[in-house]
Amino acid sequence: MEEKGAEDLRQESGLFLSTVKSKRGFMEISVVIPSKNGLHHLKDCLPSVIKAAQKRGGNIRLVVVDDHSSDGTLQEAPRLFPEVTFIANPSQGACSARNSGVNKFSCDWICFLDNDVFVDEDFFITAEKYLRPDVFCVTCAGYSAYPKTAGEWEQLDGLKLLEYKSGFLRFTKNLYNRVLPALEEYPSWGVQGAYFFCNRKQFDELGGFDEILAPYLLEETDLAYRGLKRGWKILYAPDTRLKHKCGGTINSKKSKRTQFLSKRNRILFMWKNVQSVQMRAMCWVRFLLSFSPRLWRECLRLQGKIREKAREESRAARVSDNALLTQSSAFFAHYFSGSVLRRALNVSCQLTYLQERLFRYGDKYHSVWQIAFHMLWACLISLRFNRRSKNSLSGPVRICIQFEGGMGDLLIGLNWLCAFYEQLGRTAEVRIDAAFPNKKLLESFAPDFIRRKLTRREWERYSYDLVLSLMRCPVVVSADEKRLPPDLLAYVEKLLRFERDNKELLLLTHYKDSLTHNVFSSCSKRWHQPDIVDEFNLREEFVFTPQVKDEAAVLRKFNLLGKKYITVNREVGHERLAESTKLWPLVYYRKLVKKLKKCYPNYEILEVGSGKGERIGNTHRNLAGKTSLEEIKAVLKNAVLHIDCEGGLVHLRHALKGGPSCVFFGPTSPVVYGYGENLNLRSSACSVCCEFYSKTWQQACIKGKHVCMESLSPEYVLEQIEHSHLLAGKENTK
Repeated sequence: MEEKGAEDLRQESGLFLSTVKSKRGFMEISVVIPSKNGLHHLKDCLPSVIKAAQKRGGNIRLVVVDDHSSDGTLQEAPRLFPEVTFIANPSQGACSARNSGVNKFSCDWICFLDNDVFVDEDFFITAEKYLRPDVFCVTCAGYSAYPKTAGEWEQLDGLKLLEYKSGFLRFTKNLYNRVLPALEEYPSWGVQGAYFFCNRKQFDELGGFDEILAPYLLEETDLAYRGLKRGWKILYAPDTRLKHKCGGTINSKKSKRTQFLSKRNRILFMWKNVQSVQMRAMCWVRFLLSFSPRLWRECLRLQGKIREKAREESRAARVSDNALLTQSSAFFAHYFSGSVLRRALNVSCQLTYLQERLFRYGDKYHSVWQIAFHMLWACLISLRFNRRSKNSLSGPVRICIQFEGGMGDLLIGLNWLCAFYEQLGRTAEVRIDAAFPNKKLLESFAPDFIRRKLTRREWERYSYDLVLSLMRCPVVVSADEKRLPPDLLAYVEKLLRFERDNKELLLLTHYKDSLTHNVFSSCSKRWHQPDIVDEFNLREEFVFTPQVKDEAAVLRKFNLLGKKYITVNREVGHERLAESTKLWPLVYYRKLVKKLKKCYPNYEILEVGSGKGERIGNTHRNLAGKTSLEEIKAVLKNAVLHIDCEGGLVHLRHALKGGPSCVFFGPTSPVVYGYGENLNLRSSACSVCCEFYSKTWQQACIKGKHVCMESLSPEYVLEQIEHSHLLAGKENTK
């Protein structure tokens, strides 16, 4: 695509600031934009800034400071944007570029923008009400220019809180607009360097950005914190909605250079601005334990200058570091204090945390003393463990359901989710997202009301009012009692009450939500386990039916349309297990197939599955690994009989309402996992259903030999198939 010419860009922006005259009473604003190799960003974003400046009117000067770009910014950009002043940075780095831009013009307020930020037409008009003489800085609400979901407002930056963590002051915790209470004005304890306003008088009093932090990183944090220590006010403007492309000025936040500068400038910031003896001591400990000669050398080289600046800041300070931390914590605690439900959630999170650590240490260490020592440390950490969700106070209730396990667990979970949505989801405006390790599997089965299909990592990027984790029964991960409608809130409390009443038994299981035949499941069918608190009156017949696309076309493709056929599968869902205690012996499968061919010659026998492990080999056709997930749905649904061990395809056939299956049970219980239409076979040679008796129950039999499966002979299986009349037209043979 050809680049737009200068005249085209001018016409798009519709801007000729040279014709705009300063109006009496309007404050003067300088917009300073540092840019390094950002001509492409300027072409995208600068027209929106110019247009907003024209709409506001008055005296707004736009300055772009080029930081030694090699993309021709100073040669081409002035021709494209004659309304903007372009200057070259005499030094190097964002700190000096911003200082140079400020010194170009006199003004009342400075607006600092990155070169990859879009503004709306009313940006300066909206922000102007915050630009008061008693305000030092105004930080803006930033959103992603390219949100993950089209049409969404994905907020990146909001009201900044101050925290002390791991030896450093941190300004990275945001309170987003959807969680903020209604206030006349919102304080902030930091600014986002990509978009904020600064009072020119106080900027000059501070001496501008401290170029000891050159070339970039934390210069705006340093400026804001010095103002806070002097007792100056920083406000948050929630109604300014800028869009940030991210990474335009700093090419890569993951580059080794940027990571080093982040570590170095955090140390310099603490040495320079923090007077608290305890915080400084902890910072020195972190510095020494970094074991980075380069970091030691760089910081110690600047220590003389830092010591002098620290004395100046100490003399100018009117507010202590601890006082600022207390103010930030008090603001958060006042407006976001917990309730009884919140405390119950915190306890639940602590137990989950400790349980995860226990089993992790059990796998990692072989000495009881090692495990005990690390668990003691985990207990100390858990005292401060507090998992909060980023909740919204308006709009639809956002729910995320995290599914775990394999295909069968997902299908049973989706059946519960459909009942959940029918009973609770329709009573209020809700948006439901679902997360599962295998995203393709989730996308293939997910009902239409699920908005986003995510992986485990992806769901953490979003904010939710309720998060439930489900493998066997629902576990509350996080919830906001202020946002949940009464029916949904009552359900969450019921789940927490169940967890509290059965915490001793839950802690005995290898996984908190793996409620097996050995704990609760002896009286609970697998399809009922998600409804362990009896909220939705689930039945064996699924309310959820997976969609099958192009069913006739798939059957025609495999020459199965109108034919009678049997599907056979010998695979386990776990990707790392080609063999499992759940599998019937391969030699038995081959014998059974041979007998079925002889007794039922009118049926074609197909081997299906993902193609993992050794094949049966003597079926009429092998489709294992040769069908897509959509194709296996159609093939499985239309089979006369499906033969399999207890696993995902059995649950899929039941959900599809495809008919009976012949299912072999070993470690798992047919009482729990069996469906009424199926032929559920299990030997009486072993009376123990050893699922989850050990962590390796799928790899090795606890008795040393696979007696439960080996005692199910092919002759017995064929006899049971004949007696159940699952297949018609048996040939009489002697």
